[in-house]
Amino acid sequence: MLGVLSFDSVRAERDWPDELTDRLALLSEAFAGALERKRMELALADRLRFQRLLSDLSVRFANVPALDFDQAIHGALRAIVDALGVDRAALLAFPTRGAAGAAWSLDGAADMSNVPGLVIRLQAGEVVRIARPEQLPDGITSMVAVPLRAAGAVLGGLLVATVGAQGAWPDELMEQLHLVGETVANALASAQAEREAGRLRQELAHIGRVSAMGELTASLAHELNQPLTAILNNAEVAQQHLQADAPNLQELREILDDIVADDKRAAEVIQRLRVLLKKGALEHLPLDINDVVGEVAQLVRNDVVLRNVPMTVDLASGLPVVRGDRVQLQQVILNMVLNGLEAMAEPNGHARALVIRTSRSGDAAVRVAVEDAGVGIDTDDLERLFQPLYTTKPEGLGMGLAIARTIIEAHGGHLRGANNAAGGATFQFTLPVAGGRSR
Repeated sequence: MLGVLSFDSVRAERDWPDELTDRLALLSEAFAGALERKRMELALADRLRFQRLLSDLSVRFANVPALDFDQAIHGALRAIVDALGVDRAALLAFPTRGAAGAAWSLDGAADMSNVPGLVIRLQAGEVVRIARPEQLPDGITSMVAVPLRAAGAVLGGLLVATVGAQGAWPDELMEQLHLVGETVANALASAQAEREAGRLRQELAHIGRVSAMGELTASLAHELNQPLTAILNNAEVAQQHLQADAPNLQELREILDDIVADDKRAAEVIQRLRVLLKKGALEHLPLDINDVVGEVAQLVRNDVVLRNVPMTVDLASGLPVVRGDRVQLQQVILNMVLNGLEAMAEPNGHARALVIRTSRSGDAAVRVAVEDAGVGIDTDDLERLFQPLYTTKPEGLGMGLAIARTIIEAHGGHLRGANNAAGGATFQFTLPVAGGRSR
């Protein structure tokens, strides 16, 4: 039964013969048909609106960058409020390994997460319904919270509430909330997995930098020993001058100036090491790629000399700015340089030479290439070199180029290697220009 159609006589009593009631019955059937069609149209509109909500949520969270996740959450909460006809919405994310808990709210819903016992009940997988306003923050009359589950774990909770009139939570709406919760839970799980993967990538990159520093130990010790030896020699000379009856103050000033300059040289060596060995969050900042390359060239200068390998640094002028993490990009270039030097460790009939070159790559990217005159790379190994744990070095770990490719791809670029026609190999990577185009 959809309803009742009633007829009344106000001015006078009257009879209701069968013929009249039959006609009224036909009329009521017409009304019933119209009401049923309207009810079906409204139900269809509700289903379509809910399907659009699920589709909208899926699109919002598809491949969303970590930096944009908060914005995607707030947009999703707004869509949930509009589609489900509630007044407030909030999302809770429980703490995970390596990440603190978080809360997102819409339209003043932040206090809902402070309801006594709410978090404990959600963590136990319980659907929480509260219809007593005295148990809720001011202005909220009823609330429902559904746990967000993914892969058998409760990651958080989705909270919706009404303001003013007491809210009704029919089974159909609860089913919709559960479906929305599944979509949001998958997005939350994906974001947490990406965050954990990013943390592991940073740890792996740090291990790679430590390993690279180990390969430079001899040259770095030599580079640091030079200014320290000069400081010691100058200090001894200054002591001799001070023992004289009439010390030459001008010479003492010059000696002290030399000591200060050598101290700064030693400090620069240590600072370069600290920068490469430090742990920290990935920073995508505007960079001059020539500066990044120049700093690596300065770092390996002594190692190149000790290996008796001529090094050329060819930096193109007027290159556009890129965005990236300076330390991680230095790590990639350093790995490419060390690989090139190791490729020339044994005589191969070619004159040793190492070239570090920067250039444009079309209008929207810059290129960094490291060319060596070593033995080259077996064709079958060219792509496998980028696979984790694959190495052609007797003492290699097989992680250097794998880490390097991961870093470059995280910057939106590409890393590849190829043999040179005249011998040796070239490894190069490209990075997109900041904003996608050159200035």
